[in-house]
Amino acid sequence: MVAIKKKSRSADSVEKVYEKVKGLAIDYHFRPGERVNEVELAAQLGVSRTPVREALNRLAKDGFMNFVPNRGFYSRDLTPEGVRELYEVRMVIEQSTFRFACLRATDEEIAATTAIWEEVSQHRPAQTEQDWAKIAEIDERFHMEIARISHNSRLYEMLDSLNSLSRFFRRIDLETPVRRNNAYDEHVEIIAALRQRNIEKGVVLIEQHISLSAEHAVEVTKEGLARIYFGKP
Repeated sequence: MVAIKKKSRSADSVEKVYEKVKGLAIDYHFRPGERVNEVELAAQLGVSRTPVREALNRLAKDGFMNFVPNRGFYSRDLTPEGVRELYEVRMVIEQSTFRFACLRATDEEIAATTAIWEEVSQHRPAQTEQDWAKIAEIDERFHMEIARISHNSRLYEMLDSLNSLSRFFRRIDLETPVRRNNAYDEHVEIIAALRQRNIEKGVVLIEQHISLSAEHAVEVTKEGLARIYFGKP
């Protein structure tokens, strides 16, 4: 019994370290291409190197880190191509989740899902950084709920992983004037298509809502790098 309790506490400790380090990685507290100092990170978190190493191994599998044999872990890069690829994969997955949600979700599930975005009306028009942060959070929750009512756990897990990888860019993207002007109307149209179970229209709307042009990917990347190295103005 004692051994079981110790094992449980150890697993909990590893999971907590993983979540903390993942949070740092999501927001690029490790600069692009930077080598992660495991000793310093362990000291910062007040833990041994073992859970830190386990966390970094998991994050490498998740796409947040690159492992180089005999050299260690390096933070993921930040390039326009990489940003655009994340959006393209997310678009394909969300088109699939929308399609299956239309086919499989109950009317009650659709009603509960669409109600999530209605919460945004409490923050419109968004004025402050806190407003946009809240909208970004609701936006992600809304799309994840569509994935949930698609009743395909694999797609749900894939989208959850992609959301973590793209959250940093998503916040920046949502703050740009073009996205600000279109965000509300695009969601209203997606909600209408979901309620009507109009797969063809919804798939097109999802593409328009999520797709990122090469030019805009460059702008998002530039702003991301500026925030990482110089802080948010």
